[in-house]
Amino acid sequence: MDLATQQRKLLGLFRSTYKVTANDDAYIRKVARSRDLAEGKKNIALWRVWVFERTCALTVNLLRRQNTLSQRLEEFITIENISPFRETQAPAFLEWLGRSDDDLVSSVARFELALIKVRQGDRHTYTIPWKIEPTSILHSLAKNTPLESDPCAGNYEVVVSRKMPGHFRIYRSR
Repeated sequence: MDLATQQRKLLGLFRSTYKVTANDDAYIRKVARSRDLAEGKKNIALWRVWVFERTCALTVNLLRRQNTLSQRLEEFITIENISPFRETQAPAFLEWLGRSDDDLVSSVARFELALIKVRQGDRHTYTIPWKIEPTSILHSLAKNTPLESDPCAGNYEVVVSRKMPGHFRIYRSR
């Protein structure tokens, strides 16, 4: 087997996208069933969580509350081609989660991504729709405290811009 093919298979084993067959060489079969591979995958996940805890804490706190952080992280690692550069990992994760079918996860991730961009100097204005009142949710996630009550359903927009004090405002939409 040529080196490029071997490297693609090893990457596939780490990302859980490659399934070993009886036709694979002995080395690939050995790696696939090794405890070292399992430990390596665990370490990669822990490293990603460590980076995300520091760069997109709101979203990480939400996913932890939903008990979906590990599942979402595993899906992200499997589906997306992740850059080795820490600075690009959280934005990629947030962009991916921003396409989620879960409205709350999508809104929080899109808000946090917009806020990161604006704080880094982006001059765009971002408008993120919410189906529930976001103030108590964002406060709870930022302080890592339980929600005090059920959030009110409704149509809201969070506008994120460098032009605003604090970089965002919450509006009730009609």
